[in-house]
Amino acid sequence: MSTIRIPRSAALLAGAMALTLGLGACSAASTSAPSTPGSATDPLGGLTGEPIKVMTIGNWTQPQLGTANPEFPAGAQAAAAAVNRSGGIGGRPIDVIVCSDELSTDTARQCALDAVADGVVAVVGLQTTNEVTILPILESAGIPAVGVYPFTDVALTSPVSYPDVSGFVGQTLGMGLQLAEAGATSVSSVVPGGLGGIATEVGDAVAAGATSGGAQFTGLVQIPAKSADLSPAIASATEGGASVAGFASDEAAFINAMRTLAPESTISTFPFNLTDTVIKSAGQGAEGVLAVDGLVPPTAETPGTAQYAEELAAFDSSLPASTTGLHEWLAMWTFARVVAGLDTIDPSTVVTAMNGVKDLDMGGIVPAYSTVSTSTTYPRMFNATIVYQEVEDGRLVLQNPDKTPFVSIEDLITDYAG
Repeated sequence: MSTIRIPRSAALLAGAMALTLGLGACSAASTSAPSTPGSATDPLGGLTGEPIKVMTIGNWTQPQLGTANPEFPAGAQAAAAAVNRSGGIGGRPIDVIVCSDELSTDTARQCALDAVADGVVAVVGLQTTNEVTILPILESAGIPAVGVYPFTDVALTSPVSYPDVSGFVGQTLGMGLQLAEAGATSVSSVVPGGLGGIATEVGDAVAAGATSGGAQFTGLVQIPAKSADLSPAIASATEGGASVAGFASDEAAFINAMRTLAPESTISTFPFNLTDTVIKSAGQGAEGVLAVDGLVPPTAETPGTAQYAEELAAFDSSLPASTTGLHEWLAMWTFARVVAGLDTIDPSTVVTAMNGVKDLDMGGIVPAYSTVSTSTTYPRMFNATIVYQEVEDGRLVLQNPDKTPFVSIEDLITDYAG
């Protein structure tokens, strides 16, 4: 099997996923002024020391969809504000610059160039398929990216990239494995049409995960673009009683169609497709839908999720907790603790400090973090685990709350990537 590579087709994948995300996030676009602004009104906490500038980058807004998700970067902002309220780093506040790449390569490039021009010591929280544009610019400037969600090989190979989750490769392999371990004897993969080579990559990864768990992979099915009738695709995907791993542009419609046409088939998808609005729209049909991520959901009861919820509420009580926001918060919490003991804080010293991280407590959100590669193929794969989730009572929760949430797929990644 070949390594997952997502160069030119990454934007297509981002667009397809963002369509579901955007449809599920419309309420966030119309968020009014905070009901209890908290530290959002003074994120520097009144500190007058020289600010430690960082930037967080992601597709936080999607103008073409008319949506915005301020709760996503607010995770990083909330964590920084909490540090600042406690005196900052040696009296210096963390100043968070938020840059949305808006799913645009050109905008992403400008975010990276602005990070260099603004003299940030790190990008903290990077969640975009445009990392293929951003990371080479940061690498040339020696600026580290702490808390990367890796969509592509670039994030798993760049020496300035510090992922804290297994990312897209982990999720796609994990969906097939999750279904097999849930009892599926055969598994197919479904994706929207028009994704080009990424569709094959998703299918190959799901197949590898399913077969490693003892299930048969029955094939990849692409939903025709702009097709309102999902029944042919579902009939093909569930032939012989196969369970389905993947996603659709209209996730709620896909879930409800699956429940109607193939009620015995299990579904596994990406958590960022299962927004609150999607789950509500799918109604009872969403119950039992499975998902795979690289970190626990905000509903999990861990010290880290509790701290995230508390600090997000203190920052801006009008914003909802979200998985993306939790990942951003974790990135900033990691950064703040790593640089706390440095006499000089600049890109070079942050890189050195990050290279020496060992067994850092991550509050139960991901396993203890060490910047030591777990993969011969991916030198920046520092966490080769996934987390199984499911929809229960209208919320994404841990699938197996009585077990450790972290499922190691280190051997599976090695076997798949070569």
